Amino acid sequence: MFKVMLVDDEKWILESLKGTVNWQELGFVIAGEAYNGIEAFDKILEIRPDVVFIDIRMPGMNGIQLIKRLHDAGLPVQCIVASGYAEFEYAKQAMQYGAVGYCLKPFDQEEIIEILMSVKGKIAQSQQLLQHTLLNAIYSEDGDPSTSEASVRHFFERLNLWGDPDEGFLAVTIQGGSGERFFSEQHSIPIPIGRGKFAYLLRGHVSADVHERLANHLSPQTKGIGISPVFMDIGRIREHIDAANIASYCYFTARVKISKEAGSNPPDELERFAMQFLDQGMKEQDARIIRQGFDLLETRFREGRYDIRHAFRLYNLVLSFVYHAGIWRSDYEERYMYDYDELVSVYGNVTNMLEYLNHVVMEGLKSPAGDTAELSGDEILPQIVQYVNGNFREHLSIQNISKRFFMHPNYLSFLFKKEMQVNFTKYLTDIRMDHACKLLRSTALSVGEIAEQSGYGDYFYFAKIFKKHTGVTPTEYRLPGKV
Repeated sequence: MFKVMLVDDEKWILESLKGTVNWQELGFVIAGEAYNGIEAFDKILEIRPDVVFIDIRMPGMNGIQLIKRLHDAGLPVQCIVASGYAEFEYAKQAMQYGAVGYCLKPFDQEEIIEILMSVKGKIAQSQQLLQHTLLNAIYSEDGDPSTSEASVRHFFERLNLWGDPDEGFLAVTIQGGSGERFFSEQHSIPIPIGRGKFAYLLRGHVSADVHERLANHLSPQTKGIGISPVFMDIGRIREHIDAANIASYCYFTARVKISKEAGSNPPDELERFAMQFLDQGMKEQDARIIRQGFDLLETRFREGRYDIRHAFRLYNLVLSFVYHAGIWRSDYEERYMYDYDELVSVYGNVTNMLEYLNHVVMEGLKSPAGDTAELSGDEILPQIVQYVNGNFREHLSIQNISKRFFMHPNYLSFLFKKEMQVNFTKYLTDIRMDHACKLLRSTALSVGEIAEQSGYGDYFYFAKIFKKHTGVTPTEYRLPGKV
C-alpha cells in the first residue's frame, strides 16, 4: 500500500476527498491529515507518505510554499495540488517545484482515480530505478563488503525506509512465492538476488513478530525464508543479505520453511568432521563407520546446526575424496556442483544428497579398481563446443552435456581438456564472462539482469566470479577507462 496524506484548512473538504474513491482498492491508504502548511511539513517528516494532496490556499504556509519547501528538502513525496478554477495559475507554479498533478474542486471520482493511477506508476518506476541503483551499489563491493553508509542512507530515505536508526534494520530472503502480502503494510525494499529469489530490507521494529507473520502468510510456492538478525551498520548490507540468503535454504537442509539462524555456523568445522569419519571408514573399509557418520551428519542438518554452505562443501569434498582415493567407479556420473541452486535442483533435500554420497563411497569400496570408459568422441567435440556456445545462458554442467551427447562425464572432461587446452568449467566461465562484459558496456541492464542473461541464477556468485575473472567488480567495469 502507498501512503497518502491530505492537507487542507477545511475539514469538510478533506472528508469529501476521502469519500471520493475507494483508496484501499486502488492500492493506497490515508496515513495522515493536516490543516495548514506548517503542520503538514512536520507530519510529512514523521509519516513519510508517498503522496500528498495539498490545498493551494492555507494559513501560515500556503500550498506553493509547502511544495517548494518539500522540494528544497529533497523529500521523496509526490505532491498533487487541489485547487479551484480561479487558482489554476497557482497550480502551474506548483508544478515548477515538482508537483506531479492537480485536481479541481469539487472533486471528481474519475479525475482522482486517473491521477492516483498515474502517480502510482511514477512511484513504482522511481522505486524500481532506486532499487536497481542500490543493487549495483551492493554488487560494487567485493572482499570487504562495506559500502558508503551515506549513500545507503540516501537510498533508504528515497525509498521511505529510513526511520529511527536506533531500531536498526533486518533482511528477509524469500525463495519462491513473494513477500508482497506480508510486506504490503509497510515500506520495504525488494532486491532480486536470483531466479525467483528476493531479499527484502525492513525496519528493525518488525523483528519481534516477523517470523510469526511470515508463517501466517506462506504460500504453496514459497520454498524457504531466511531472516537476518537486526543490524545497525547499514554500510554492510551485503553481509546481512547473504546471511538471510544462506538461511533461506533451510528447506533443503532442515526441511523447514523459515529460519532465523542466518548463516552463523562456520563451514570449516564440518569439513574436519567429514574428513575424520571418511578417513577412518575408508582406511578400515568399514561400512558401519561410514554409515554412522552420514547418519550423524543428517541429524545435525535436521537440528539446524549446519546450513547450505556445509552441504555444498561436504558434497564436493566427499566426491573429491573418493575420486583421489582411486575408488571412483567409471559408471557413475561425476556430479560436482558449482553453486547452491544446482545442488538443490539435483537432490531436493540433504537426505537425498547424503544417501547418494553414502552409496558412492560404499560402492567404491566394493570395487576400488574402477575402469575407464572406452568411449571415442573427438569427432563429437565440435558439436559439443557449438552447443555450449549457443546455450551458455542455460544451466549447463559436465553431467547434462555428457547425457545429451551420450558420453561418460569423465571422458568428456578428459577430451575437453586435451583438445581445447582448458577444462570445461573454465571454458564455460570464459564465454559467460565475455558476454557479461559486452552487456555491461553496451546496455543499461542492472547487474542482476546481466547475471541472469549470462547464465548465473545467483547474483552474488556472479559478482564474485566476475571480480575473479576481470579483477574489478561489474559496476567498476562499467566506468569509462576502468578496464
